[in-house]
Amino acid sequence: MSTPHEEPFQSYRAKQALIDAAWERCEGRFAALPAPLSDLAAQFLRSIADASGSHRSYFSNPVAPPLLYMPLWLMDGLSRDRDRSRADQTMVRILAATMQGYIGVRLQDNVLDEPTRGDPHLLLLGNTCFSNMIVELSTALGMHGIAFWPALDRAIVDFSRLTLAEQHAVLRDEPYTVERFDEHADKVALARIPLLAVAAIAERLDLEPSIQALVHQLGIAYGIANDVLGWPRDVRSGHRTWLLGCAGFARAEWEHIGAMPEGAERDAASSAVVEKLRTALYEGRLLRDAIARAIAVHRDAMETARAAGLVGFDDYTAERIAWLEMFDKQTTLMTLRRALLSARS
Repeated sequence: MSTPHEEPFQSYRAKQALIDAAWERCEGRFAALPAPLSDLAAQFLRSIADASGSHRSYFSNPVAPPLLYMPLWLMDGLSRDRDRSRADQTMVRILAATMQGYIGVRLQDNVLDEPTRGDPHLLLLGNTCFSNMIVELSTALGMHGIAFWPALDRAIVDFSRLTLAEQHAVLRDEPYTVERFDEHADKVALARIPLLAVAAIAERLDLEPSIQALVHQLGIAYGIANDVLGWPRDVRSGHRTWLLGCAGFARAEWEHIGAMPEGAERDAASSAVVEKLRTALYEGRLLRDAIARAIAVHRDAMETARAAGLVGFDDYTAERIAWLEMFDKQTTLMTLRRALLSARS
């Protein structure tokens, strides 16, 4: 099943000039790295390129969370700086720092999620991403950084411990409750950092609890959507996500099949497992129920964002929900198609 469309949301397009400026800083940083780090950076950028060959859509497609856009919307709500040019220069540094930090996390995830396929050498490139994130944030924050750095530390600790907790959960056949899923969803805690930076500059770090709540809500909504969109990949990796656990996926059975000799018997066994999962996901309505919950959490996040003053978040939410509703329609059509094929057989 394909995703509904890959064009950036209109709410994203409005901020594209600042995003492009931040990309220029990141590209310059990568190009200036000594070899072989610069070669690894070029390799990574090629790996995230879209069909046109551009990597700049990476943070701007509908599947991507509004990581770079939320700090811009918060700045619009909090900014008292009449010098827009100076404010934009500061934001470009914050956005570049965010890009570098996220890329560092992505490099870690690739190795954690698929140890046999992830390139561990890229973790060394990740070191340079994290160090440049700190440099960019230090420059952007200046004297406002004193209260910010402890908040950054809390975000990194939460990201690290919850990423580990989720990794342990998906590699076991133990019960994976929705409560545990929601807790693990806050592994996206690094997304707090650019929002906290904007709040610190505006002397509004009293917003930290609201920022934390908003990022957690989006972590839940996007975590659900990722499970829905990526379930075939998760099966191949043997990851028993919350959604696959609900569908009856068992790692022990999958590992047993994987240990069988290659051939028709193993192929038939794996196909039977996948078909059983499809039945639970489609006919059992697990996909549709998951999408409905993601939409509900997005609406909750919109209320949190309104209270925190993120100008533009409402428009984004409307577009994101419409995108999820289109995917829900595709899921319904697939369920009907499966029912028709079953009736004919």
